[in-house]
Amino acid sequence: MDFCWESRLVHYMLCFQFNIKKKYEFWSLVGADPMRFSLIEFEQLTGLNCEYIENLENPRCEVTNEMASLWERISVYVDAGPSSEQIIRACQRCQEWSRDDRMRLGYLAIFNGFIEGRKYTTATRASLARLVMDLKKFKNYP
Repeated sequence: MDFCWESRLVHYMLCFQFNIKKKYEFWSLVGADPMRFSLIEFEQLTGLNCEYIENLENPRCEVTNEMASLWERISVYVDAGPSSEQIIRACQRCQEWSRDDRMRLGYLAIFNGFIEGRKYTTATRASLARLVMDLKKFKNYP
């Protein structure tokens, strides 16, 4: 693949960008006209979910019986999040679990290992780990 044209465009946009105060957008000068590039354009180009979520660092999630049951199977306290070590051990014994619980465990592994990038023995924050209980909502998580 030849990315010469695209890399020159990105280089040009970054070199001629304005200093603005908005956090999730930048403006660049293209010829004599200003051009905006924000999360809206990024979402349209990539197809990734860039929807605004209030309080992203500490989302609210109710503790349900279903969640308590899953956390018990993973061998984690409800108020604590699982570590990679605990998730790996749960993966070794999840053959009899429901399809949804196995999917939650898989999403939890992806979230813990790649999105959060925690150390092997460090637990994921419980408030974020609980997001896997609502599979549809978690799939749309930015």
